[in-house]
Amino acid sequence: MDITPLLSNLAELHAHVGSSIAPHVLWHIANAEGYKLPKRDYHEFSNYVVLTQKRKMTLKEYLDEIYHPILDKLSSGTRALEKAVYETFSGAYRGGITLYELRGNPMKHNKEGEVDLDHAILAMLHGMERSLLEYPKLRAGIIFCLDRQFNLKQNTVIVEKAIKYAHRGVIGIDFSNYNKNGFHYKDYAALVKKARNHGLHVTAHTGETVDTNDMWECIESIAPERIGHGIKAAYDTDLMKEIAKRNIVLEVCPLSNLVTKAVKNIDEMKHIFSQFERYGVQFTINTDWPETIEGGHLDEQFIFLYEHGLLNKEQIKKAIQTAFQATFVPNERKTNLYL
Repeated sequence: MDITPLLSNLAELHAHVGSSIAPHVLWHIANAEGYKLPKRDYHEFSNYVVLTQKRKMTLKEYLDEIYHPILDKLSSGTRALEKAVYETFSGAYRGGITLYELRGNPMKHNKEGEVDLDHAILAMLHGMERSLLEYPKLRAGIIFCLDRQFNLKQNTVIVEKAIKYAHRGVIGIDFSNYNKNGFHYKDYAALVKKARNHGLHVTAHTGETVDTNDMWECIESIAPERIGHGIKAAYDTDLMKEIAKRNIVLEVCPLSNLVTKAVKNIDEMKHIFSQFERYGVQFTINTDWPETIEGGHLDEQFIFLYEHGLLNKEQIKKAIQTAFQATFVPNERKTNLYL
């Protein structure tokens, strides 16, 4: 049975700016900006930043050693950001994705305050608008990530900027990065409510590497419409029932979870999917890091899942449909541009 016909119209709901940039684009930006990289040869650099089934790192290791010090740096500044977002959306459409939600923390892309935050945000939006103009059938939007390691004041600024630029294509907010001591979702309930009152949607990274207590707190404190990853829910029956009851959609990123050791192996991934199916948990399939995981493009991920028996054709079709239904990108506009 061939699933190829299903892969020409896909929706990506969970991908990050820094890891959505192809290594050759990162290499170009580094040389254009004069950045010194840990590797002098392009192929060595590409191998250094790309994870594979044979070269795995924990999420914390990758974030601390590669993502934040290298990928965030190379996707910072107005020129780099505009190019990065444009190349990401344009390449995705050419690869069969017709709906794309890209997420990032603008404070991680403004050269640690050297670049005005509004200029960094507008660069992201300009990149998106260029791709939307060139590809009229593409629908897209940007999600701003709050950071679990930021304080409330810093994250409040991010929400204020998201509200300010909602009319330009900022569609929601997210909570990302791994936990630090002292972070609690309940502290953000009022801020999340304010975001919602201004038309923004809410998702949150949880249940990837932390236990289900974090997921419970997330659901009960901020009631997200979607959850990024959420795979640990497969080990808590009551939590799966609650997620299904609330119609929360999980943004599952299979290959990302495998190469960062959040999931031990394919058998565990298969168990997770079977539990979600059993308890009626809605989920979508996403890349997370499409360009920094070998074979990480969305169509490749579906092929991987199908060929390894993790999902059958009907389940894949359902996951694709769920993604289009759960998107934060508005569908009522006559044009794909935010005009």
